[in-house]
Amino acid sequence: MIRVLGLMVLGFGLLAPTAVSLSAAQEHHDQMKHEWNDGENESWRRYLKERHRKDHDWEHASKKERSDYWKWRDRHHDDDHHDNHR
Repeated sequence: MIRVLGLMVLGFGLLAPTAVSLSAAQEHHDQMKHEWNDGENESWRRYLKERHRKDHDWEHASKKERSDYWKWRDRHHDDDHHDNHR
């Protein structure tokens, strides 16, 4: 029983870096497929307003906030009146 638990802990330990790496790769892909321009600034402001968040520049956004924004952005690109989304 202890041997099985040890193997499970070792297995999870080996898989954890892979999961983190995949998550980072997805975030990088999400950011690279978007072109930041004036239209994107409008979308960022709309995102903040919808979430009742204090207005702040993209440069001051946390990593999680940026990730959440790109997820939101992918769901709302059809709402755009400008061509700034791939």
